[in-house]
Amino acid sequence: MNPDELKLLELLKADKETGVIRFKHRRMLIFDADALGLLRKELIETLGLERARRLLTRFGYACGYRDALTSKKLFHWQSDADWLAAGPRLHTLEGIVQARLLRLQMDKGGGVFEAEAEWLHSYEAEQHLKHLGHSDSPVCWTLTGYASGHTSAVFGSEVCCFEKECVGQGDARCLVEGRATTEHSDQMRALVEYHRPDNINAEFRRLLDDLEQREKELAAHEEKVKALESQVLYLQETINEEYNFGEMVGASPAFKKVVHDVEKVAWSDSTVLICGETGTGKELIAHAIHARSSRNNRPLITVNCAALPAGLVESELFGHEKGAFTGAIQRKLGRFQVADGGTIFLDEVGELPLETQAKFLRALQQGEVERLGGTQTIKVDVRVLAATNRPLEQLVAEGKFRSDLFYRLNVFPIILPPLRERREDIALFANYFAQKFRARLNKKISSIDSASLERLQDYAWPGNVRELEHMIERSVLLAEGEILSVDWLLGREERSSTKVAAVPASTRLRTLEEMERDHIVEVLRRTQGAVAGKGGAAEILDLPPSTLRDRMKKLGLK
Repeated sequence: MNPDELKLLELLKADKETGVIRFKHRRMLIFDADALGLLRKELIETLGLERARRLLTRFGYACGYRDALTSKKLFHWQSDADWLAAGPRLHTLEGIVQARLLRLQMDKGGGVFEAEAEWLHSYEAEQHLKHLGHSDSPVCWTLTGYASGHTSAVFGSEVCCFEKECVGQGDARCLVEGRATTEHSDQMRALVEYHRPDNINAEFRRLLDDLEQREKELAAHEEKVKALESQVLYLQETINEEYNFGEMVGASPAFKKVVHDVEKVAWSDSTVLICGETGTGKELIAHAIHARSSRNNRPLITVNCAALPAGLVESELFGHEKGAFTGAIQRKLGRFQVADGGTIFLDEVGELPLETQAKFLRALQQGEVERLGGTQTIKVDVRVLAATNRPLEQLVAEGKFRSDLFYRLNVFPIILPPLRERREDIALFANYFAQKFRARLNKKISSIDSASLERLQDYAWPGNVRELEHMIERSVLLAEGEILSVDWLLGREERSSTKVAAVPASTRLRTLEEMERDHIVEVLRRTQGAVAGKGGAAEILDLPPSTLRDRMKKLGLK
């Protein structure tokens, strides 16, 4: 049979009752060209140009290959050349493209196939121009796929067809060339990947894998953005706070040891446990360690464990997923994740609930955290600094603090001595704070009177350096002359009890513990025994209620 004798209506069988059109055993459809053009546009915009090209080329390849096999069964072709010509003839009858063969050399036995054809009125080029505009490369992907599939079926081995000219890229015609893939050039190898129908499933798998990977990258990027936003908030808070390392004032042997320990441990990533009473400067030491470390270009995230509500400690430290508990309307990053790459400082670590301590230990040992309500393990690279004003060894003995966590925190302990044990530093602190607040409050103070310095050195300082700082600030605020006096600040009862110069030499001097005890008793008398709360003794003495209760217990006060 001659391909030119093929008639469209003779090839198709239409069943009016069922609405089915068949070409042999294959069901056929009549599509609107614009519908296919819009589908093409959607594929390109969804998958990208390269993936859409692969998909449409392989679609065309499968159609061409099956058309060749079907026509072989339907008709008796006089030669392979006639069988090959049936493909372009079918495309012409279907209104897809008008094909004119310009050159053909086919030798199955010798494995030689070379052909060149001209395509006119390509629907694919027309639709690409209509919906997407001019292209930088040929666009008749379905047609080249069809030509490759049909020719490969006829030739008996792989043939690749590709456009040398294309109307879709602004040429006057579409010129296509076909070659057997026995030519092992890079171009042929690339074309084979486009045409092999057995790669369609693999392509879809790659697409799915790619989408899944992009989803993971997007989620990771979103989480990174949230972490950066949280870091910005913490840094803004830090900027508003004052951490002047010049306030590491002192000449006493105890203070010099602290400075030496800071310098020794700062450069490492070792965990540091800073121990000391309230007001001794634990947070200042933590900032000094971070500032001297290799992580000083990353944030220092501070967490006051005593200030966190018991039910939200885990959420604050490790984060939570949306819906993890009532009120969790969105995912929240924990402080450990926000501190990733930097340092986290856990103040009052002894206040952590036992159930949270286990997760904290995991973060320390393995560098892993898990959000509340989540199942994903999150790696974090965080240096841990911790501070406490409570005896952790005693808490371990009482079962209130995990022993394994204590040993893990206690890698490098730094003990901050209370101010009463470094009395030679009191005058240095007093003068430093006087000059600091003189400049801030625009006062003309030149010095502190000697009587005031004596009284400051005789005082027990239960609130340590913080209490001294506040006392000097109040004194400077009310000062009127150039000589600063702080005598009035110690209170009427203290003025009478510290006038040691007027007491006969034979009178026994009181110990620091006795002075501290009397001072606490007087404060409790004024608050009518109230320790915590607004106006309580703890607030007046600038101490946490737990610390004040410990001091009272030690001094035998109820």
